[in-house]
Amino acid sequence: MSETIPTIEEAEKLELTSEEFEKIKVLLGRHPNSLELKLFSRLWSEHASYKNSIKWLRTLPTKGKGVLVEAGDENAGVVDLGDGNACVFKVESHNSPCAIQPRLGALTGLRVVVRDIFSMGAKPAAFLSSLRFGDGKRDTARWLFEEVAEGICEYERGAEVPIVGGETFFSRGYNTTPIINNMAIGLVPKDKLLLGKAEGKDNLILIIGARTGKDGVDTDVFETDILAEIDTPPVSIDQMMDVSIEKELQEAIHQIAERVNVVGAQSIGTQGVVGAAIDMANRGKSGIHLDVDQIPRRQNDLEVKDLLLSQTWGRVLLCISPEDLPAVKEVVERLEVAMAVIGKVTDDNKVACSDKNYIVAEVPVDIAMLGDSAPEYEREFEQEPIKSPEINLDIYDEPDYYPDVVRKMLSNLNVTSKSWLTNKFSKPSHSKGDSGDYPADASFIRIEGSDKTLVATMDCNSRYMKSDAYVGAQIAVAEAARNIICAGGKPIALSDCLNYGNPYDPKVYRTFVDSVKGISKACNDYNVPVVSGNVSFYNQRSENGQLKAITPTPVIGMVGVVDDKKHHSTLSFRHKGDMIFLVGQSRNDVNSSEYASSILNIKKSAAPNYDAEEEKELQSSVSEMIRKGLVRSVHDVSNGGLFFSLLESGIPLEFGFDITSDAEIRKEAFLFGESQSRVVVSVSPEKQDDFVDFMMSTNVPFSILGHVTKGEIRIDDESYGYIDELKNAFEQKLATWVEGE
Repeated sequence: MSETIPTIEEAEKLELTSEEFEKIKVLLGRHPNSLELKLFSRLWSEHASYKNSIKWLRTLPTKGKGVLVEAGDENAGVVDLGDGNACVFKVESHNSPCAIQPRLGALTGLRVVVRDIFSMGAKPAAFLSSLRFGDGKRDTARWLFEEVAEGICEYERGAEVPIVGGETFFSRGYNTTPIINNMAIGLVPKDKLLLGKAEGKDNLILIIGARTGKDGVDTDVFETDILAEIDTPPVSIDQMMDVSIEKELQEAIHQIAERVNVVGAQSIGTQGVVGAAIDMANRGKSGIHLDVDQIPRRQNDLEVKDLLLSQTWGRVLLCISPEDLPAVKEVVERLEVAMAVIGKVTDDNKVACSDKNYIVAEVPVDIAMLGDSAPEYEREFEQEPIKSPEINLDIYDEPDYYPDVVRKMLSNLNVTSKSWLTNKFSKPSHSKGDSGDYPADASFIRIEGSDKTLVATMDCNSRYMKSDAYVGAQIAVAEAARNIICAGGKPIALSDCLNYGNPYDPKVYRTFVDSVKGISKACNDYNVPVVSGNVSFYNQRSENGQLKAITPTPVIGMVGVVDDKKHHSTLSFRHKGDMIFLVGQSRNDVNSSEYASSILNIKKSAAPNYDAEEEKELQSSVSEMIRKGLVRSVHDVSNGGLFFSLLESGIPLEFGFDITSDAEIRKEAFLFGESQSRVVVSVSPEKQDDFVDFMMSTNVPFSILGHVTKGEIRIDDESYGYIDELKNAFEQKLATWVEGE
């Protein structure tokens, strides 16, 4: 072992505190050497250890019917879909790299999250992306948006895995610092699921995939510009964006798992080879001896720390029995994927690293995240956050001419169509006449050989988070569940991605704590456990030369199942003359709405009305009416309010609508308010009586709005134009903005 004894000053340069330095000495029973100190610095970094968030993350509900792998147990969560199938899914962030190299950062964000899916034996089936950019008036936002969009599309084309849904939001709260969250979803037979463990003394540890370079060795590529950390000689951008290695690695894992009994598989990410080995040994309650010199290299001048801490993409550790080695070699040689035996499983609960038969580092396995010896902190947080006041509509004049209000709101990037982006994505294959022909509140993902369909969504309204993080986080979960319900599915589980500023800021940490509490409450309300997730701190924007935290953004990625394809439900109006109903209660509420922002110029106000009991009753009734076949279309009322929900339902087949507003509610609140727990449905005339009878048997308020028209949009006998005109304005805004018009 190295004789170098580092000082506290060296530890502090590596962003280890004096307390952590002392803890390391106690854990080792000696002073660490310089290499070990670097290992601890990486393993105990915020991104790797979640040391500033893990205490609160432990409070999230993680157990539930059908949960096969709970949050924290593996790299991704796993839920049972029935029929022998399982879904592996996870949301990850890749924020800071996208602010510096947005195209590369966006592509890399997808490859980062997908590696955790295929390393568990799952075949990637779909991606969803939740994107946040700065004020649309800024050229920087436009550039970042275009580059991120192109990066996502390049990965999608290379990986041949479709982007099936997501959301995009623009706000000054993300100026200079985009938030790029991706959810990867994979499918795997339950009996083919791979777990990230190493067990069985003398079993082998293999590394397969890309050869190791010096990528992100000295700093965390999640927090820095990866191009500043790249090899010399440099790797070209084209090489860095080549995703073929992941496809080859995925195929190798699949073929290996078909031929041998894989004891464990672990993707190699931020923590490098040593972190992956520690995770595997910790899960298997074992140890590992690593022979660093055996790691395949992309260049010859790599030091031991480079080989152990490199974040080179496209690598996985496998644990197999020695007798299976020839079969594994045959697979990787045929696929021309690099592979080497780099270690053995031991039984001493340590990971020892040797170089040329000399032990250069030795650490206990329980120092990784969730290990008993990992650091865990609770930061100071503001005790009484100042909540924003509600908007009193009585002090505002009602608009003189509502069609002008609609036209002005159609210039708002947050309520208009994102078709410019979605048209760039590959279209998932489906049979003609499937629900895939029409948009829905959530995205459908086929499960081969099953009558069931997976359904997924990503949700978080950032405006609501600015005023009340506790309520806003609840709404994010509720809306995700509502979207799955409206698509005909039943929510199963979620993965969250919690994006915040500096955790040492008491105001920031308060929003984080409130968000976790809100997610926990909503998960319990809707019986939807958290099975995986990610925390991204230190997301800060520059404003007038000062660093400010981004708007708190707890993104919810949720999956559910449609038990039978006949229950698929879409949002598109289907027939002229169908009756349109509003299910749920309208209120005089424009709080935190796009109307308040665009028309009243109120950028911050109370969160919109939300009541968990109302929401649960609404979701139950909507699910039942879909199962009974009472409705032709279903669409929830969310961003932009009722008018834009109706417009979105009319656009796919170019139907209009003729409705009457509620005389008891201010018209602007009725049309554009975003109070929760409301859904628009269309009902055929022959089903109208059955629908009304059904609704009368529930406790959910409902009202008839009007009917579907051939093309004109009328409200209270006033024409708002024709659907083709509004469709053009709705769908062209993003395109004209991208073009700088």
